[in-house]
Amino acid sequence: MPAKKPPAALTTLASSQDDLLERQGQLIEELQTLVNHVPYGLMVLEPGGVVRHLNAEAARQLRLPRHLAQGRTLGSLLDFDTMVEQVFLTGEGYTDRERVISTPRFQLHVLDTAVPVKAADGRVLSVVNTFREISGVHRLAGRLAGSQARHTFDTMIGQSPALRATIAAARKAAAGQANVLLSGESGTGKEVLAQAIHNASARRDGPFIAVNCAALPRDLIESELFGHAPGAFTGAQREGRPGKFEAASGGTIFLDEVSELPLDVQAKLLRVLQEREVVRLGSTRAVRVDARVVTASNRDLHAMVARKEFREDLYYRCHVIALALPPLRERPADVALLATHFLARYGAALGKPVHELPAAVLAALLQHPWPGNVRELENAMERLVNLSEGGTLDAAALGLMPTAASLPAAAESAPAGVRSLREAEREAIAQALRAHRFNVTRTAQALGIAKPTLYAKLRLHGIALERPLA
Repeated sequence: MPAKKPPAALTTLASSQDDLLERQGQLIEELQTLVNHVPYGLMVLEPGGVVRHLNAEAARQLRLPRHLAQGRTLGSLLDFDTMVEQVFLTGEGYTDRERVISTPRFQLHVLDTAVPVKAADGRVLSVVNTFREISGVHRLAGRLAGSQARHTFDTMIGQSPALRATIAAARKAAAGQANVLLSGESGTGKEVLAQAIHNASARRDGPFIAVNCAALPRDLIESELFGHAPGAFTGAQREGRPGKFEAASGGTIFLDEVSELPLDVQAKLLRVLQEREVVRLGSTRAVRVDARVVTASNRDLHAMVARKEFREDLYYRCHVIALALPPLRERPADVALLATHFLARYGAALGKPVHELPAAVLAALLQHPWPGNVRELENAMERLVNLSEGGTLDAAALGLMPTAASLPAAAESAPAGVRSLREAEREAIAQALRAHRFNVTRTAQALGIAKPTLYAKLRLHGIALERPLA
């Protein structure tokens, strides 16, 4: 007799079960793929700290063989205490706790999160533990915060021999790891060159952290550079915070106006450069950092060393490779190139049909000595484009301040008892410097001008910064 066919309902049920099993298998495969390819360590623990699962990244960070870890307790696998087991006792998880783990086998610096999975009666059934290496967190934070290096050697504009020689030397410096000291007047493009060095180096995929040392509040400099431990001072973040050096680990840190650091901070910076580790304010634990250091100053550091205003040992530690950026007045051939570049940039940004420099504008640009260098030129071109009408560029809109070289001879003399504006300005600056004991930052604030402007006026009037030693 021929075999009876199963009822249609049973065939449909079997088919549905096969589809369900296939979908479940696919879901399990997808979850395993997800867990094993997330960019952070993940473990699932059972009561007693037994490892039910750990992904490939967790095994890599903890230096554990995956095939031997599952089913064993964390205590039998690791030679340091974790905080995860406490979650089973308290029922309370935590998020992004910073941990520095130092063992004879390795050092690990992570942000650690543990989330309990509870039964209806409140019992902790398991704990999902994730942890991320803080260096990766810093790289992401640096990109989101805009601390990325945009400039390269190819984007640096200028054909003057002095600039091209500096760029050629900087290309060679970028290939190594030595500390670099950039010198040059304010506005010459020291941060642009620092970014180019970073982008041409093996650290190009790491963070680029720029710090203006002169802009840091005196009582927060150490915390900003080196970080602080929880509750290190009034107003400190409760969980502590890493400093700029830790944020730059794996990349480059650019310390602009390093000359403005107080002597006590200079001593701590020297230790960081020597030992390649930082100790956070209020802590005794050293944290390893791997950051290339590029420093910059628009002051003569060698002269400051002679006056005991800058540590000699720090100077030589920063001065492994020295690069000098020439002022714009020594690069007259580059003025037109830069002006044309800024004209195109701001013309496009403002939607104004300006394409070339009129002869009168170019003549005014070439006659100006540019005490503020490239930054001043860029500001002048932005102002020119903003004030232009109908595509017409007026040299008067540049707003260039007259200098001693451009003043008529009659301006140098004045009736008896009446001082010229230039003399009055020089005396006002000299008095302010003496009143503030030659502190440039406070003097500029008292005069109501920016520090780069003050430096330009010091050069214009021939005023030396001979600070008292006590």
